Amino acid sequence: MYRLALVLTVSFGLLACANNDKKISSWEINDVYQSTLMSPSAPGAKSYVGPSINTEDANNTYEMYHLKGDKTKQGVNSFELIVQMTYFGQMRYYESASLNNNPSNTFKVVSRDAGICEAKGCIFRELLSIQLSDTFLKDNAKKGFQISISSKAGAKSDLYIPPQYIQGYLKAVDGVTY
Repeated sequence: MYRLALVLTVSFGLLACANNDKKISSWEINDVYQSTLMSPSAPGAKSYVGPSINTEDANNTYEMYHLKGDKTKQGVNSFELIVQMTYFGQMRYYESASLNNNPSNTFKVVSRDAGICEAKGCIFRELLSIQLSDTFLKDNAKKGFQISISSKAGAKSDLYIPPQYIQGYLKAVDGVTY
């Protein structure tokens, strides 16, 4: 009897976790808003760095990414998604990205580094940048967007930037009081 009750309780708990949908809550938007760092860059200009999103994919790739933006004195915004891929084994040489299944022509490799090496191989880090327009971010603020990054070695990583992140980040950039 107790086993049946335990099995039912665990089953319902797992079902509840499996059905989590992507709801936008104001506290998540506020967390991103509060965590976005602003600093002066050029005279009258400002730079905005959003908090990092940290994930790990099926290939044991540690993915850390965030939005970075610059706002000129005239109010013109330019944005980029900064992605750091850290993994073990052989260098992958990431070479392309697609945003919402459309190839990105603004993909850029910032740096590639080899770290500590052991008998199994080395730890590698690739720092990547993808330019994003103000319009693209605003168009995807309600649903988020996905970016797929591919390498010469055949590795592919899919990153998701949720709507709460975009909304909180844009509120910070636009100077909207939350």
